[in-house]
Amino acid sequence: MVSALDRKLLRDLWHMRGQALAIISIIASGLALFTGQLSTLESLKHTRDGYYANYRFADVFVSCKRAPNSLVERIRGINGVDTVQTRVTIAASLDVPSLAEPASGHLI
Repeated sequence: MVSALDRKLLRDLWHMRGQALAIISIIASGLALFTGQLSTLESLKHTRDGYYANYRFADVFVSCKRAPNSLVERIRGINGVDTVQTRVTIAASLDVPSLAEPASGHLI
């Protein structure tokens, strides 16, 4: 048995069915967009992790002003460290004749 309030609710919903369909379609579109974005994010994470594993890309980069070479063996001894590379890098300003302003460079 349907109460009077339930009948009124159904009657009002029927009279504004266009608005109800618009609201339902907006909610459905939002959910579809959210689901698509989540699946794209997971795909990108999976691709990144696969790239890092296949090409042995470093998980951690560290830069410091000055460190002795004796630290290399201590770092290599840390559990989970596979490879340690040391190098000297410096930022430089390059004068290129064809450019109006100096180019920035990174010397390794």
